[in-house]
Amino acid sequence: MKHKCFMPLSKGSSVSGSKHSIQKDPPPVTLASVAFWKTIKVWIDALPFVSLADTTFHLVAVGKVPADSPLMSLCDSGSEREALLKAMEEEADRVLSERADAKSAGTKLPHAARAPGCLAFHALSPSARLSLLRRVIIQQDTASIGEMPNEVAKRLHLIPKVQRLEAAKRLLQWWDQQVIFSLCEKRDRVIHRSEMEHQISSIIADIDNGTLVAEFSEFTQPDDYEPDGLLTRQIALVNGRPSDIAKAIRAQWRAKEQRSSWITNNPEMRSKIAGYDTVLTERWSDRHTQMVEDCAELEPAQVAHKGLELLRWTHENAPTQVEPIARGWTAHYYVQGTFQVLAIDLRVGWHANYMKLLKD
Repeated sequence: MKHKCFMPLSKGSSVSGSKHSIQKDPPPVTLASVAFWKTIKVWIDALPFVSLADTTFHLVAVGKVPADSPLMSLCDSGSEREALLKAMEEEADRVLSERADAKSAGTKLPHAARAPGCLAFHALSPSARLSLLRRVIIQQDTASIGEMPNEVAKRLHLIPKVQRLEAAKRLLQWWDQQVIFSLCEKRDRVIHRSEMEHQISSIIADIDNGTLVAEFSEFTQPDDYEPDGLLTRQIALVNGRPSDIAKAIRAQWRAKEQRSSWITNNPEMRSKIAGYDTVLTERWSDRHTQMVEDCAELEPAQVAHKGLELLRWTHENAPTQVEPIARGWTAHYYVQGTFQVLAIDLRVGWHANYMKLLKD
């Protein structure tokens, strides 16, 4: 698994390219590395947004640079870069030449992954290429993905030690989300220093106030996600529409992932989550009990309709009518989805006789 990100900052800034691997022995960083040329492409794309004289480009890699590689010059900020420039020009020319030959021969074009980087580098003037390389530093043999939260935590000096790891995890979650959004063209490819500083300030404030963070508001379930069958069976009992099912599945996935994230980051959240489940179950029980009484003389179709109204209450009204799980919490998906989690566990239901009908 590889992960790529970059971060142009303001004056005196850095642009970072990270290459992480879960392999026990990550591959070396060489001029033939796809990851290297992809990072070059990202940096060249970012040049219009930075002042080159005030910027340093960091390539942070888990793998090592071979001792005989021209890239070794990038591991020493004071080294000359002319020999590397020549080697990179030769490699870019070779890649582009082989692709041109293949195109002329009508065969499959090679080096598809490296071509954009080679082409972008080739398009720069010789002086611009050298200026870029003089601003590049490779940090090799760095921490793996699993070690990254601890490494980030060590650098959050403004935060009390007991809070640093939690803050680092939240910061990395935010960073990864921004990278995904940039790759999906939902935001600019440039993450500015001011954005990161604001996020760190927000995380510090949230931790100080004990604020729970809504991590899944902007995400939806994977295309191949299959909810528990009881979710759809419960909705079928009240003749729910496809839109009711779609909303329920999305909310249930978000709530399930949120609960898992909270417990992973803080096992003590189990008791808070269980307590709030009890609150929601009580609010449901008050409405369901009254609905059962109202349905005593109704026809089956009318009973189902009453149940559909209860289901839709969990989507439309409950998030604002039921007290939130914590002070400052405003994400509706948690209430909506937790009701679906409880429905899967048969602790709540939408039909007046859901328990009997589901057991038959």
